[in-house]
Amino acid sequence: MSTSDKATKKWGFDVRTIDPRVRPQDDFYRYANGRWLKNHKIPPAESRWGTFIMLRYDTDSKLRTIVSDLLAAEHPKGTIERTVADIYRSAADLAAREKKGTKPIEPLQKLIASISTIEELLAAIPLLHKTGIGCFFGTAVDQDAKQSQNYILHVYQGGLGMPERDYYLENTPEARRVREAYMLHIEKLCRLFGLQRSGAKRMRKIVMSVETRLARASMNKVERRDPDKTYHKKSMAELEAEFPLLRLKRYFRKFGAGNQRAVILMQPTFMREVNDLLADTPLPELRAYMEWHLFNETAGLLSRKFVRENFHFYATVLTGVKKMRPLWRRALGAVNGTVPEALGRLYVEKHFTKRAKKMMDGLVSDLFTAYEVRLKKLDWMSAGTKKKAFEKLIMMTRKIGYPARFKSYAGLVVRRDDFAGNMLRSQELEHRREMRKLKKPVDRNEWFMSPQTVNAYFNPGMNEIVFPAAILQPPFFDPEADMGVNYGAIGYTIGHEITHSFDDQGSKFDGMGNLKSWWTLKDRKRFDKKAALVARQFDAYEIAPGMHVNGKLTLGENIADLGGISIAFDAYQAHLARHGRANKAGFTPEQRFFLGCAQGERELTRSEFLKMIVLTDPHSPSEFRVNGPLSNLPEFYEAFGVRRGDKLYRPPKSRAKIW
Repeated sequence: MSTSDKATKKWGFDVRTIDPRVRPQDDFYRYANGRWLKNHKIPPAESRWGTFIMLRYDTDSKLRTIVSDLLAAEHPKGTIERTVADIYRSAADLAAREKKGTKPIEPLQKLIASISTIEELLAAIPLLHKTGIGCFFGTAVDQDAKQSQNYILHVYQGGLGMPERDYYLENTPEARRVREAYMLHIEKLCRLFGLQRSGAKRMRKIVMSVETRLARASMNKVERRDPDKTYHKKSMAELEAEFPLLRLKRYFRKFGAGNQRAVILMQPTFMREVNDLLADTPLPELRAYMEWHLFNETAGLLSRKFVRENFHFYATVLTGVKKMRPLWRRALGAVNGTVPEALGRLYVEKHFTKRAKKMMDGLVSDLFTAYEVRLKKLDWMSAGTKKKAFEKLIMMTRKIGYPARFKSYAGLVVRRDDFAGNMLRSQELEHRREMRKLKKPVDRNEWFMSPQTVNAYFNPGMNEIVFPAAILQPPFFDPEADMGVNYGAIGYTIGHEITHSFDDQGSKFDGMGNLKSWWTLKDRKRFDKKAALVARQFDAYEIAPGMHVNGKLTLGENIADLGGISIAFDAYQAHLARHGRANKAGFTPEQRFFLGCAQGERELTRSEFLKMIVLTDPHSPSEFRVNGPLSNLPEFYEAFGVRRGDKLYRPPKSRAKIW
């Protein structure tokens, strides 16, 4: 590496990724990342390739080393080291999986086959749900959105084999392509499970009929984003009266929840359709539908032929991936999926430093200070609403690195030669853990991402922002890098998560995490008007001919991006005021900040995956997560000299600014 390369690496942005043929005023995303986009290809085993995925690869390599060290020695039973190693061994032992075939799910197959009455079917549904088989609807424990100190059962729509209802209902070329592939997948997988050709075709017809009916009754993604629309608290007497056939009181007991006084019904219309479906569909068809979900949701746990067919539909058809990930990565994924905090504890012991934690604490504090300043300067919000916003910001919890107390996996029976059994027993263990919550107050120390996850999140019910250890690595966070790049990368991420507290969803929750309005009516109307401008801007972005970003589906993330970049920029300006400013590699501090923002979003995406996320993902595609917010920021205009006539230019009255 040359001296200049070392200098480039040290300040945190590789200028060789810049495409000088692209004007930053016209397309900053491709200006900052153009050469990188041109010189890289998506690996055959991935649906996309970019900063996030590359960092996940790096993290997986570190985890692989940890697991390899565990495999090289024998550890006492009951230790997390033994549990992690044995789950990995079982996933990687393809010979044992071939030998077992479908035996691990035979008890569940027999349960479904034995159903001869509607009463027996109703009794089987909660038993399947406990093992993670999602037929008809779903049930989970979560916070009561209006009493955030309490846990309560939530009943929600489900029972579909494709990832979103629109695949069943729309008549677009993409929906038809996926739908036809799904029907073929049903036939192929059923044949692998031993059904004759005629039986497989019959299964396809039944499944599509039942699931299409469920899809028609389902809320779409945009509707599900509104917490007011998905909060319907019902007493047990009300549920029994409204859905008499479902026998929900008995369902909850068999589910392991005991006697519940009330539950949250998230989509009442959907549950009415389930009740009617069970009433007017022949029992053999209901049984066939349940059997299909057992087949489909366990195929990835079984032998090669089942895994390959599962991969073909859910990876190749839906996301364009041509090749399975190597066995070691799949086995590692199994460990992450079953005992994430056990592996996470081992990860942070080796790869998360006190220095990184201390520096991140400082950056988060800087972002909170910048947010307070922004709130004070808002000219569209009344003093009363501002006071509530300040209270919410002050009450927000910050979690960095890893949980104060790691989850225990005591009681999980792990056998080295029983991968599917390990996965099913893990599901049952987690189910019991969730059911125990119903007897306790909400645990505000719980994490919903493991430390080795390359991501971050805001939880409205907890009013908390959470940054797992694995995201605190270059290029998002580097103690050795230029602070402009750090503020532009991890600072932007911090600001993004804080802003989720005040986006179209998060703004409906108060400082304690309760779904409770703290706005005046006039202030809420002003906010909604500003948010509608953001939605319209993103609706206009065309991904492919005839395919646009869904501005309403992505609204929360787009508001968080816009606010996150703005707040991070303010925090960086405060940093420069304290520490001084200097140009580096020909870039001003402000320009380096925006380069750091763009670097974090660089990504190549397969067309199939892009088409799927337009329907299912609340995030906009990467280029619009850069160019979209920046086209609204006067600070970006000043840093790169954006003028009228440039492609990123918006007239001042057309620029979105909320926070």
